[in-house]
Amino acid sequence: MYAERASRLPGAVVWTSTPTGDGPGRVLPDGCMDLLWHDGRLLVAGPDTRAHATDGSPGPWAGVRFYPGTAPALLGVPAHALRDRRV
Repeated sequence: MYAERASRLPGAVVWTSTPTGDGPGRVLPDGCMDLLWHDGRLLVAGPDTRAHATDGSPGPWAGVRFYPGTAPALLGVPAHALRDRRV
């Protein structure tokens, strides 16, 4: 189940996801960057140019999705340095 709501940060939305199936999932490219929280870890997801296969880790995910062009100013990292990466 995926849910999204407005954020207090301009140019961003907050989302949660609790996968219901077993095995890997797929995240389609949207040009956005996300801060992800899962299993006690904070990750930055760069803008994807192709579908990203998840590892199928069970449990809830939470994130902040930044619209294209928004996250680099906040993170101090150019988007191309994080393209197709999870760091």
